[in-house]
Amino acid sequence: MKSINLLNKTEIELNYKIPFSFEKTFYNPSHFNSGLELYDNGIYYMSLNFKNTRLGLKFSYKNKKLFLNIFSNIILSDLFINELIEEINYRFTLNIDYSYFFDNYKNDSYLKDIVNRNYGKHISSMYSLYENLIISTFLQNATIKRTVDMTFNMLSNYGKKIKFDNKVLFSLWEYKELNVSDEELRKLKVGYRSKNILRITKHFIDNNVNEIALRKLSNSELEKELLKIYGVGKQTVFYLMLSQFHRTNFLKHIPLWERKIISKYIFNKELCSEIEIIDWLKENYGDWYGFVLSLIIEDIFYKHKQTPFPWLKKILRDD
Repeated sequence: MKSINLLNKTEIELNYKIPFSFEKTFYNPSHFNSGLELYDNGIYYMSLNFKNTRLGLKFSYKNKKLFLNIFSNIILSDLFINELIEEINYRFTLNIDYSYFFDNYKNDSYLKDIVNRNYGKHISSMYSLYENLIISTFLQNATIKRTVDMTFNMLSNYGKKIKFDNKVLFSLWEYKELNVSDEELRKLKVGYRSKNILRITKHFIDNNVNEIALRKLSNSELEKELLKIYGVGKQTVFYLMLSQFHRTNFLKHIPLWERKIISKYIFNKELCSEIEIIDWLKENYGDWYGFVLSLIIEDIFYKHKQTPFPWLKKILRDD
């Protein structure tokens, strides 16, 4: 596959709310090597399809200033750049003030460790909603190697390669560009996921999904729209509401295995009801309660990796 050389470069400085950590916001070590992003020597690179234009983005941070280099194969208008800045601000929540959260919970019994480890981290998602759902499909019931192989096969056949700043990344296809059959996808060894990919794509085409419009909906309206998408259930909605739409105050469902973990860790019980846990989170953490659940779970597994919890090993084994 021949690379598209993005030779036009525009450099801008981005504003952000403090506290802010560049590495914690832009680098996620749990991400598999998708070929769509790269964190290298303190610089973050990503591909972006924006307004039918393929871009290469380079983020850097120096002397408390956040810089963005935009690489393209056309000259970008001021209007385009301003709209792109709005998109970047949204995806990486650069304009959200997290000071209350970090300051208020830095000594909290359950959050102090993870808050201190992640001080200045902003909730972020590099992907569009469609891209997020496709990447999540590759991750279903697969090892990291299998996921990497499937992603590479799909991107090599239906994505594009872009070259900028001496880096080469893949750029995911737009949903309107994926005009293939189930049989063709199965040849790329994606298995049953081929039908899922096509059904998700069909939903976006048939409904002309507008992610910008979705961002403006209330929690209940957004939940209703997300549940219409094939493969999106109660738990996926929670992940999307938090990671994709940055709704920290949404939580209606907790999977059984997470309920068992929280029940033991917080209440020292075998199993609490969903409503008991959600009410406790709301009472103690207000509008951050959905975000806090994900942080507590993450922190439990971090500590378990350092010094295993016998009770957690049993829960994971039983489930």
